Amino acid sequence: MVKTLILVRHGQAEPSSAAVPDIERPLTDAGRAALAGQQGFPRTFALLSSEERRKAALWASEALRAQQTAQEVAAVLGERTITSYSYLFEQDEQRFIEHVRQTDTDCLIVVGHIPFVDRVTEYLTGSRLSFRPGAAAALRLDRSLDPCQSEVIWFVQGPAA
Repeated sequence: MVKTLILVRHGQAEPSSAAVPDIERPLTDAGRAALAGQQGFPRTFALLSSEERRKAALWASEALRAQQTAQEVAAVLGERTITSYSYLFEQDEQRFIEHVRQTDTDCLIVVGHIPFVDRVTEYLTGSRLSFRPGAAAALRLDRSLDPCQSEVIWFVQGPAA
């Protein structure tokens, strides 16, 4: 059972365009630099214990911008496998929560989109947070994953790009 869940909104992405499918929109150069900078993920993930940093599993949406954000997370935590799930791009909260119930890692970092990260946080904790690009919230999960039974440990708003 996952004990700590860190929900991350992807970094600042290129604007939507008819020429590029949504799933293929990349991060902007400034967005990627902001995640890697000292006010970005190095500061955010310093909040994890050394054991959490070492053992954390990393999941991400299939969208390019989420994959690139997950790569920035891995660069801070140390290289690791990024596992992609279509339901994260589809924003299927129920499939996600069922998958988390079946997962046995102690610490799970998930890179997704809004409103998904907002809604999952509110469902699990009852807290409404507004995730800017690159924001991250750590939740201490209740074993049941019932609504409003988990708690927010920390929340770091995304860096300015």
